[in-house]
Amino acid sequence: MNPQNHDERRDSIRAKRIVTVRHRIVEHNGKKVDSMWQLSTTENMSLSGLLFVSALAYHMGDTVELQVVMSGVLDIFNGYGKVVRTTRNKGGYYLIGVKYVDLKIKKRPAKTLLRASNNQ
Repeated sequence: MNPQNHDERRDSIRAKRIVTVRHRIVEHNGKKVDSMWQLSTTENMSLSGLLFVSALAYHMGDTVELQVVMSGVLDIFNGYGKVVRTTRNKGGYYLIGVKYVDLKIKKRPAKTLLRASNNQ
């Protein structure tokens, strides 16, 4: 069986789009991480993920929070992604491939919040 290359594993077409992306790691090795936002640019994007440049090395399986913004005003994507690829380029920077994931925060009902605030 032939191993698949990166192009064959993609489930949507990538377009070369260079826009601003803010990123930070939120989970590493299954543990929550509180990290600072980093600012960078994307290399390409699709409906299911993106490739961005990073000064920091992320690891396969890390969960990152992403905010992709065009011209500083138009939100393109705000959400989370799983790192599926990390490569180091000749300039010493990392190219991080991310597949979007849906990590919805569980919200408590309003009654629960009201009770909690009244008990303080």
